Amino acid sequence: MQNSKQEFSARTRARNLHTLDQFDVLVVGGGITGAGIARDAALRGFKTALIDKGDFASGTSSKSSKLIHGGVRYLEMFDWRLVFEASRERRTLSLIAPALVKPMPFLFPVYKDARFKPWLIDLGLWLYDALALFRNYKRHAMFSAAEIARQVQGIDVGNIAGGAYYYDAQVDDARLTLETIRAAHQHGAWIANYVQVDALIKNQDRVAGVQAHDTLSGKQYTVYARIVVNATGPWTDTLLQLDDPRAPQRMRPTKGIHLVVPREKLGAASAVAFPSNADGRLLFVIPWGEFSLIGTTDTDYAGDFDAVHADAAEVAYILAATNHAFPASPLAQRDVISTYAGLRPLVKQPGKNATKTSREHNIWTSASGLMTITGGKLTTYRAMAQELVNLVAARLRDEFGVIAKKPCVTARLPLTESVCESGPCDLPRDVLAHLDRVYGPAAACVANVTCRDPRASQRVVENLPYIWAQVRYAMEHEMALTITDILARRMHILNESREHGLAVASRLALCLGEFLDWDSPRIEKELRAYQTQVELAQTA
Repeated sequence: MQNSKQEFSARTRARNLHTLDQFDVLVVGGGITGAGIARDAALRGFKTALIDKGDFASGTSSKSSKLIHGGVRYLEMFDWRLVFEASRERRTLSLIAPALVKPMPFLFPVYKDARFKPWLIDLGLWLYDALALFRNYKRHAMFSAAEIARQVQGIDVGNIAGGAYYYDAQVDDARLTLETIRAAHQHGAWIANYVQVDALIKNQDRVAGVQAHDTLSGKQYTVYARIVVNATGPWTDTLLQLDDPRAPQRMRPTKGIHLVVPREKLGAASAVAFPSNADGRLLFVIPWGEFSLIGTTDTDYAGDFDAVHADAAEVAYILAATNHAFPASPLAQRDVISTYAGLRPLVKQPGKNATKTSREHNIWTSASGLMTITGGKLTTYRAMAQELVNLVAARLRDEFGVIAKKPCVTARLPLTESVCESGPCDLPRDVLAHLDRVYGPAAACVANVTCRDPRASQRVVENLPYIWAQVRYAMEHEMALTITDILARRMHILNESREHGLAVASRLALCLGEFLDWDSPRIEKELRAYQTQVELAQTA
């Protein structure tokens, strides 16, 4: 199987679906966990495939708080191992993907009526620094109430006894997932989005592949693999029950929502933690470019996994908590540009509420040989993948005589590498900064599109730095196949524009239609599908 390393488009997908092979490992699930597994397995020299029933990161992996963090709140749960692992992985990711994983300062105000006094917070953060082996971006510091008031607009200064300042990191979760999948492709993995598993193929009661269909065309495919990995996150039970209809429900999905508001309305240079006045849950206001993300909730969920959204009560909960903590900068529902919601793929733990349920990952193998991984955190995805692929490698060696060509190298090999030299492109400063922030070493590849076609330098929507060159790049190098792929995940116009990109959706549909050979009914279908996503993102 030969891959064109730089092209990663609908043409790549079509070639892949036309040249199915016997794979060593098939990963089902194109979120961050599946992406990490595919990259690791491909780097070790295994014939690797990955499929997802939707777009890459279209579920949980684009709906997080956009943080790579050690998990300071897990100190309260005495989950030292998880904090240590997450702190180690935060450092690893900052080294292999510095363009994506960037330092984020946090302010942790200590309230006069809080359970934990400043001295105890200071002690806890010394432990946080120690579990990171004192290799975080900077060590924590304690601030006075006056310093907190100077740094955070609108905060309730009358109830603050002081606070702490510490570091974690921020990431574009959808882009981290996409770049990990592109890296897997560049190292030989066979990748296809919008391919849904319908059944497991078994040979003498052992899983030997999947029967699947292309959700865009309806065409049926059979994919054979020595080992099939279930990395479907909240959808884990669905695949487990295809393996064994009597399999018990293992998952306890919980919903987390975020509000997107203008940073000028509420926000600081640092992320700011604050407790909910209703139940004490720790929430955050997180800088996100010109915006602030506010969240998150943690409630059990039993609805449609493909239509998760913030409801009116959840929006009201976050607004009430935010206005209680920041009374001098009150927010109204009209200030909310958009919302988004995702599901945490937690494993059931009887007797524990949603917040106390462990974020540790779980790996197990069914009697048929189906391997499943679930749980965990965005921060620890690389380590989770390494552990899983170690088990895959042992099985391939012992059961099939297939030997890895290399050991795991994902902790030291850069995730993205420069592939283009910058041309003489004249773009506004905010656009250049945006391209550098989003694409890192590949920013020049996107900018160079405007050298070939000056029209590509036009902004997609007013007042945001996204340009039409990004649309072309998404189609040719990021396997974007729908309007939502581009406006929600390759770019974030769905959540960052007050009109959610609806004004440009028709033009974008024509552009995609030309590239993908859509007819008029298909264009109308795609526009309706995007309208549905807009409705999910709008406040109730």
